[in-house]
Amino acid sequence: MTPEETIRELEQSVTHLLRNYREVCHQLTIFEEANEKQRQEILRSHAELVELQNKYKTLQTAHALLAETPERDIARKQLTSIIRKVDTTIALLKE
Repeated sequence: MTPEETIRELEQSVTHLLRNYREVCHQLTIFEEANEKQRQEILRSHAELVELQNKYKTLQTAHALLAETPERDIARKQLTSIIRKVDTTIALLKE
């Protein structure tokens, strides 16, 4: 193999490597964008889950307040505790 042929093969190899590098960079960008979309979807889903959990707790409390059972006394105590915490927080914020 002549030096010219070796150089030509080397140039072709470098060109091929550069093409592959650009393609991989492009794919990486696509994957990063998809990853960010999925991350945002997970955050949105988590926020929705927290909201639904809070609503469920509220419904449980409301149900317990309506029920004529020992659970009602527990729910009232929990509600009183929550109100005290809110009052304390408001007092601290006013300071």
